[in-house]
Amino acid sequence: MPSTKELRRRIRSVKNTAQITKAMQMVAATKMRRAQNQAINGRPYSETLQNAVIELMPAINLGMNPLLQENEAEKIAVLLLTTDKSLCGALNANVLRLAHQFSASNKGIEFYTLGKKGRDFVVKTGKFLEADFESADLADYKSAKHIANVLIESFLEKKISEVYVLFPDFVSTLRQEPKLEKILPITKTELLKGLQMNDLTNERRAERTTKKEENETEFIFDTSKQQLLDFVLKHFVQQKIYQSMLETKASEHSARMIAMKNATDAASDLVSDLNLAYNRTRQEGITKELLEITSALAALE
Repeated sequence: MPSTKELRRRIRSVKNTAQITKAMQMVAATKMRRAQNQAINGRPYSETLQNAVIELMPAINLGMNPLLQENEAEKIAVLLLTTDKSLCGALNANVLRLAHQFSASNKGIEFYTLGKKGRDFVVKTGKFLEADFESADLADYKSAKHIANVLIESFLEKKISEVYVLFPDFVSTLRQEPKLEKILPITKTELLKGLQMNDLTNERRAERTTKKEENETEFIFDTSKQQLLDFVLKHFVQQKIYQSMLETKASEHSARMIAMKNATDAASDLVSDLNLAYNRTRQEGITKELLEITSALAALE
């Protein structure tokens, strides 16, 4: 059994660790609230834009814009969104597991990464890394627009045939799920699938349908259909990537806050067990000393 000196050292060490994890938990909780608000507040706009593109699909010709058309390129692009730092539970592991499964079932995949964990995964597993983008503490639309333009340019030049975005989707503070969405070429099937994956409930669908029927209006635009379509489709891809970045940040800070809370609770439980062991060892030592004194007194008599 460890000595009392060793137990005191371990108790002090675990308490110091608990203080660190508690501080990290509080920092993550502060960032989490802001990131969650950004992700949740961005969803209505993203869903509305996606629904608008769905309504446009029957009225447009696929030949009007190359982003709607398939090409014969052999490569598939995957934008992999992960975190820069660890200490966020199984968040990155779940995303990277899905990335590995997808790359194993498809050939000619090239990765575009945002986040050091994803970049390290691609490099270590020997997969093809086409580009790595710098990840900031806060997701900003300017970065999302730059990434989208790079992917769109590669698609238009027919270097890649499809574009997917893989990221940790924020469901709740306790739940983040890896999500794979196809964003290019833009098809109605994938758009409808995206709305289903976003958990659009039947009640919200009925409400949206009712509003649409009540507000049937023909819009007049001060631009050509071609210019409008070009802008809407590019903006749709940019918004998809931006919303994915927001979901990733919300998932990261939520997972880190929960991981640090679990670490703090585990450290507190360990301190309690070590205190119990320390008191037991100390009591055994005192009892042994009393027995030795009693035995010595009995021998003198």
